[in-house]
Amino acid sequence: MEKAGAGAAEMEPINCPCCKQPVAAPTLEIVVDRYDVTPLQARILGAVWRGKGMPVQTERIFDAMYVDDPDGGPSPTRMYAAFKVALCHLRTRLDGSGIGIENVGYRQGYRLVMAGEITPARRA
Repeated sequence: MEKAGAGAAEMEPINCPCCKQPVAAPTLEIVVDRYDVTPLQARILGAVWRGKGMPVQTERIFDAMYVDDPDGGPSPTRMYAAFKVALCHLRTRLDGSGIGIENVGYRQGYRLVMAGEITPARRA
């Protein structure tokens, strides 16, 4: 069984919201618009997207999630719980798109996975 949110073998064709032409490499904004991603999910996706496939530490994702909060967000425990719920919903929205977020390993963070990048070791 494929890991939830890891993406599909091929990327689903995405059209530009402005000109309606197919795009070969979608931007973050196109993905957010096409899959109706919520603002919190967009901040998570944006943090991982900026990592360009490299691991992004969870703390950096938390910073992106609560960038507008003058107090820096809730306690770390609540932050992590909110992150896990939002990540689960985001993975569901992106299911079948060829775009996914995978856990890199214990305390190593998360990374963006695009179609064709899923390795057998990452499936489970």
